[in-house]
Amino acid sequence: MLMAVAVLAMPPGAGGGTAAGAGTPVASGADDPALARFYQQRLPWAPCGQDLRNRAGSTPGAREPPGGRQRTECARMAVPRDYAHPGRGVIRVQLVRLRATGPGERLGSLVLNPGGPGASGVNYLIGSASAFARLGQRYDLVSFDPRGTGRTEPVSCGSTLAPPPGGAADDTLAAKEKRINDACGRHSGGLLPWVGTPDVARDMDVLRAAVHDRKLNYLGFSYGTRLGAVYARQFPDKTGRMVLDSVEDPTKNTWQTALAQARGFQRALDDFAAACVREKGCPLGTDAKRAQDQLLAWYRKLSATPMKVTGETVDQATYVYALREALYRRSDWPVLRQALAQLRSGDAAGILRLSKGGDAGRAGRDVSRGAGREQLPPRDELPPQDQLALRAISCRDTSERYDADDYPRARRELTRASPLFGPEIAPTLLDCHGWPVAGDDTSRDVSAPHAPPLLLVATTNDPATPYQGAFHMARALGNSSVVLTYRGEGHAAYTTGDFCIQGYVNGFLLDGRMPEKGTSCG
Repeated sequence: MLMAVAVLAMPPGAGGGTAAGAGTPVASGADDPALARFYQQRLPWAPCGQDLRNRAGSTPGAREPPGGRQRTECARMAVPRDYAHPGRGVIRVQLVRLRATGPGERLGSLVLNPGGPGASGVNYLIGSASAFARLGQRYDLVSFDPRGTGRTEPVSCGSTLAPPPGGAADDTLAAKEKRINDACGRHSGGLLPWVGTPDVARDMDVLRAAVHDRKLNYLGFSYGTRLGAVYARQFPDKTGRMVLDSVEDPTKNTWQTALAQARGFQRALDDFAAACVREKGCPLGTDAKRAQDQLLAWYRKLSATPMKVTGETVDQATYVYALREALYRRSDWPVLRQALAQLRSGDAAGILRLSKGGDAGRAGRDVSRGAGREQLPPRDELPPQDQLALRAISCRDTSERYDADDYPRARRELTRASPLFGPEIAPTLLDCHGWPVAGDDTSRDVSAPHAPPLLLVATTNDPATPYQGAFHMARALGNSSVVLTYRGEGHAAYTTGDFCIQGYVNGFLLDGRMPEKGTSCG
């Protein structure tokens, strides 16, 4: 999905508590009588409902750990809608927990966030718990649906879009985005000011207290790295062992991030094509330059003449989305090669299957900022809920607002960066056009000099969160955080299964052993 580039327009006075929480350390709830009832709550853990407990079995490629269904517990956690005014409403956050299995001394809870924003942490943990089996021996594994997502008061924009006012023509992309955003304001206007990253970070501190941990131990991927860094900024004395994998660059604004991702995905596609043409039977031929021409030719053909597969349309957006999905991990390259071979023979079924990627077992992939998105729905339809949540959170986290006047330049610049990915990323710069509440840039302030050093994991050829962003994050944190390099392709290095990366991450989270600066794997 695409990067949400949005900026909200908050009601007067709505942002006071949130903005302050992002920019300066926040007092613990134990020091604020108005928050005590939230920090002192007892979580009603109980077996999860059958729909959630069955999820791992229905997730492609997911392997449930031994005894997983018996260990999977759920609870709802109360947090204030507005931390500046705790008496003005409550949000109940959906949690999931897998109890530690042993052996070894229990270390408390490890909170996981798969990224997005907009992704369900509950679905992710249930669908991918086996990836964290070693950590789950000594930690209770805990995740949650952040406010506005999944099962935690999800952002709603209605079921269908209202027709254009007075039946006026409404064919421009900006006008369609504005209609979507108006609908979100009508249906979720009271929630939208409170879904930003600083508020979610404060929810994580309530979670820390509610699971009786003195400090927060955390593993976050992609957008989850921004969330973790904001937590360290707000609660430096409560920050425990924290790993940020596939690190967002806090020094880039939305436009710059979109350009970096267009270049990153194009570079990954170039690497795929170069590897393909070296192998016998590559559907792209034997020459790397001609391979790029062929990839672009299919894009243009599907733009002009979409294909049908069992009643579903495969157009240029579906094609780009499939390419993007396969570029998250090198292990998916053979699947992409096969799908392109089918496409060459006139069958788009493989492309359609790939475009439906981003299952609950893939960190950072359920919703990926800036990586490309599904085409805008028909006039009377809305994007799926996770995209609406991405839009709402991203708009709350930026003051940038782009409109129809900005779009031609955005499309030109992004298309120069990548003829394939750029045109599909460019529309996301309009996601906040006419958004009903205001946003700010406080979540980009991640200075945390008094927090303990964090372990940042960066992949040299990560298309979604380019490698240098981790070093920019380390400098911005200002607390001697260490960058661990994975020399490879893809996104979310820990979940690739690389023994070297997992060894260093597990060593830090389980035993507190920080790798030396300059350490690399692969």
